[in-house]
Amino acid sequence: MDKEEIKQAAIEFKKALIDWKSREKIARVASIHRPEWVEEDIQKSIQFNTRLVKPVLEAFEPIYRLAIQGRMEKPFSFQSYMMTYVGRVLGDELSWPEVREPYQRMINSLKGGLTTEELIDSIYYRNNLLPEHYDQVVKEIVAEGWSHNSPL
Repeated sequence: MDKEEIKQAAIEFKKALIDWKSREKIARVASIHRPEWVEEDIQKSIQFNTRLVKPVLEAFEPIYRLAIQGRMEKPFSFQSYMMTYVGRVLGDELSWPEVREPYQRMINSLKGGLTTEELIDSIYYRNNLLPEHYDQVVKEIVAEGWSHNSPL
């Protein structure tokens, strides 16, 4: 496992998610594609995008923390994990390059050098194994007031 690559991929993915719902990004896109929008329209878009991204950030937070701490020790099927929590949001509503590319980098970094086929044939995928220390990090997150529900 390339812990530095995992850390950088995690930072990039989280930044992409936060930027997606930022006022600056929404106002910039609106100025190009919706020049008629007024402040109220921008605020509605911010609220919509925040509701869209919030569950993704909440699902990602335990993995993010483990990645930042250098505690991702074994291959992990990140895409399956995220699909369990947020369904097709990352493949549909957030499939723009700004999010898709950092998401794909995160997926690839957590394969631990395995090909997709090798990962799918591994116990990590077949048994839906979560990273070590995952439960501990979730407890910390919940204690801090984050929402982290069980998978759907």
